[in-house]
Amino acid sequence: MRAAIIDEFTRIGGGQFLARLIFNKLKEDNINVSLITDSGHPYLDLKAEIIETSYNYKENASLPYIINRVIKTRHDLKKIFKIYKFDLTFNNHPNMFLYNANINILHGFSFLDPFIDEYGNIKNQMAFKLIKYSKIYKIYNNGIFYVNSKYTLSIANKLFPKLDIKPALMKVIYIPVKYKLNNNLINKNIVSIGRINKDKNYELIIDIAKSLLDYKFYIIGAVNKGDEQYYNYLMRIKPKNLEIIPNASDDIKDSILKRCSIYLHANRKENYGISIIEAMSYGLIPVVPMSGGPWMDIIDMGKYGYGYNNADDAVETIKSIDFSIRDKIKSSMERFSYEKFYIDLEELINIVYNK
Repeated sequence: MRAAIIDEFTRIGGGQFLARLIFNKLKEDNINVSLITDSGHPYLDLKAEIIETSYNYKENASLPYIINRVIKTRHDLKKIFKIYKFDLTFNNHPNMFLYNANINILHGFSFLDPFIDEYGNIKNQMAFKLIKYSKIYKIYNNGIFYVNSKYTLSIANKLFPKLDIKPALMKVIYIPVKYKLNNNLINKNIVSIGRINKDKNYELIIDIAKSLLDYKFYIIGAVNKGDEQYYNYLMRIKPKNLEIIPNASDDIKDSILKRCSIYLHANRKENYGISIIEAMSYGLIPVVPMSGGPWMDIIDMGKYGYGYNNADDAVETIKSIDFSIRDKIKSSMERFSYEKFYIDLEELINIVYNK
């Protein structure tokens, strides 16, 4: 049996983490896996047949550049799937790799993500109409989708009809984490983890840190090509009680998570938030915006953490945290177990075979 996973490995993020999980699961099942990927893929370290396309991710790329790469990549995919015959295909980047795989993965509603707000309202009607009437995504009509959160599912249910697309199935499967015992929590240490990119809204964390000078803050994240200017900007404006650690090793990240007790997230439009769950697995208490996947899926509207709406609200929330909530957070982590992930993924694969 042969399978293919389509994704780009120009950067490190939740999508690439999921691609590795799926790859390892298929290999354990003795399935021969090929990776259809971008032209550079510097973060691809999996031992498999590599099939390159013209796609080349670049932070803050212009729209003409993106369109050009998508068109070239679509042409590449047509040739690839004429030559190679796969029994099972996963498309982990369906907005850029235009191919209706057996399973298409939505990390947020990526087809319109740059043009919608955190509630799925369309901000750029001209761009939306251009995408709709180009019918570029009509190939996904009757497609099967792995969806990363209930929040993403709600946005997809709202916007797929606007694109005149009717999926055959959309199934929510949470990306898992392993629980880690942590007895070194320091209650006035706060951490935030994610790509150091303007979409993550780290300026808000800087504003919060300036109002909580007796707390120690950390920002840990990869600085991908194209984001150097944003990283330098953050370094210029950060207060002394905030440390920014770019491209930290796993050991450094582990040591900092063990020294913190609060995880602070700033992106109101986060579709899932694997870094939040990872922090919770260490026993940290999440404080997140009252929007997106972190609020709807991970802390379940305040059941397993705290929410806020602005910087002042976040400051007061952090000051009033009841740390006894850790026991409730710990008991909730089964939602994100590897066992549950593998069961849900196997069910989805079986649906594909029985379709």
